Amino acid sequence: MIIGSMGPREEYRTLEIRVFAPFAAGGGYPIELDVPGAPRFAGTLQLDRTKLLALDRDPAAYGQLLGRAVFADDALVDGYRQLMAVVQSGGGGLRVHLRLDTPELEALRWERLYHPLNSGWQPLGVTAITPFSRWVPIRDWKRPLPVTERPLRMLAVVASPSDLDAYNLDAIAAAESDALRRTLDGLPDVAVTYLATGTSAPPTLNNIRAALASGYHIVHWVCHGAVTPAGRFLYLEGDGGETDPVEAARLVSSLKALSDPPLLCSLAACESGSRGRQDSHTPLGAALVEEGGVHAAVAMADRVGVDTARLFMEQFYSRLLKHGVVDLAVNEARALVQDTWDWGVPVLFSRLPDNQLLDFPIGRFYSGYLTHADRAFYAAGEALASARAEEHGEQLVRDLERLIKELSKSHKVLVDVASQFRRVGRDPDTFADKFETFYYDFTEYYNGEDWVDEDTSCREIWTLAAKVMPRLAPLMDPATFQQLGQELDLLGNADANLIRQFQTYLDEMNAAVEGIWERLGNGDLDGAIQAKRDFEAQITPSFQRSKEMLSQMSGSITAVAAA
Repeated sequence: MIIGSMGPREEYRTLEIRVFAPFAAGGGYPIELDVPGAPRFAGTLQLDRTKLLALDRDPAAYGQLLGRAVFADDALVDGYRQLMAVVQSGGGGLRVHLRLDTPELEALRWERLYHPLNSGWQPLGVTAITPFSRWVPIRDWKRPLPVTERPLRMLAVVASPSDLDAYNLDAIAAAESDALRRTLDGLPDVAVTYLATGTSAPPTLNNIRAALASGYHIVHWVCHGAVTPAGRFLYLEGDGGETDPVEAARLVSSLKALSDPPLLCSLAACESGSRGRQDSHTPLGAALVEEGGVHAAVAMADRVGVDTARLFMEQFYSRLLKHGVVDLAVNEARALVQDTWDWGVPVLFSRLPDNQLLDFPIGRFYSGYLTHADRAFYAAGEALASARAEEHGEQLVRDLERLIKELSKSHKVLVDVASQFRRVGRDPDTFADKFETFYYDFTEYYNGEDWVDEDTSCREIWTLAAKVMPRLAPLMDPATFQQLGQELDLLGNADANLIRQFQTYLDEMNAAVEGIWERLGNGDLDGAIQAKRDFEAQITPSFQRSKEMLSQMSGSITAVAAA
């Protein structure tokens, strides 16, 4: 085995497939498979572009040829098979980041890539066990917490100027626009604003700029796009209703100027994600992420059929709103259209390591309370380190350790409850029995909760803050000392807020648990497992952050380490 066996709570390991620039013109491309905590496997990628081009309209043959080129070296294919065996034995999968260090490879249909799975070869971009994205690493980027706000705000741009025929382009059919509106207007917890041809709010670049300044989480584009010798363009609308070919740099600069750029851009535009075979410009989708500040972008790498685009986007948004994980949603949407020749056209560019694009209202427990505990912990941790190093008294050290233990309690409750839910798993053979056990345990806990421990913890934080703060001023820089005081004051007086946040979290979990239980009672095992999967995904962002923080807090003091 190349890595240790996965625990029941580790769903995905991240695999980076990195292709480097060739050492010499016309030579092969160095390639590496890298999983943190595992050996790195290296080889050489030799591409037969002529054969690939000849198979362009045969996605399966193209994907298998590309896959056998990627995994040509024995070390790569053997290492990959071992890795997949390990993660699958733990009920998990591989989150695959493709990192291309040379622009000339962007034009390849990487989304069709086949990988060695079990004893055969399967498409990587259509399964839940291998969510796939083109990785756009951003140096020194401080990721904000995923958005819990609802409704999500979406801007839909539908551009079909009157003179498209002058550019040898067809007008966007009214039926297509109507179908888009039905899809977007039917999305739960999404408020959509339209800039559309033929309305009082046309899709001009200035109108788009003005709209974006008011803040949107998602921007959905339906318009023509092209790669030409003069550059890469989206065909928007001018002030007089005529076509305005907007060069990619103008669009990127408009997004870059925003203080709060969109999380996601979806470009349902022909060739919006492609790289012309002789073109050296950065693909628009990657540019929106790398330069425009967008967290993720879905773009079309080629012309795509209207039906394929519609079905793909319907499934993509439906799944994204269920679990918030953008690469998983893209794979699930590709799976729906994989019987069409253009199933591999949608491309995902992302800067998110875990691709958790959205959080859910249940995650407000974290942003509304636990972030204050985290900030207090970091400041108290600095004070504890100084107190130990400078021998400022055993009592101060013990009081700081007790304070950190109190700060960890809310994290521990969240982790314990979520862990028990996640341990039920998704195995159809055992799901009903395991969930029944969990159901009765959780119901007893939920019905018996009296909030005494939470109230006591807040008072204990207040008491400890009063004891330690006067002794910490000499040990800390003024800014950190002030922040610690502010956070402890808030936490010590937050009993009502903490109880409300806990109650909201448990109420939402109880509603989900009852829904799953009802499905099981009706004999709908598949529906129960899917509902469990979706809710598990919604609590995962907070769970993972709390688990990480609890580990840090426990590791900082011996008193908590054994808890």
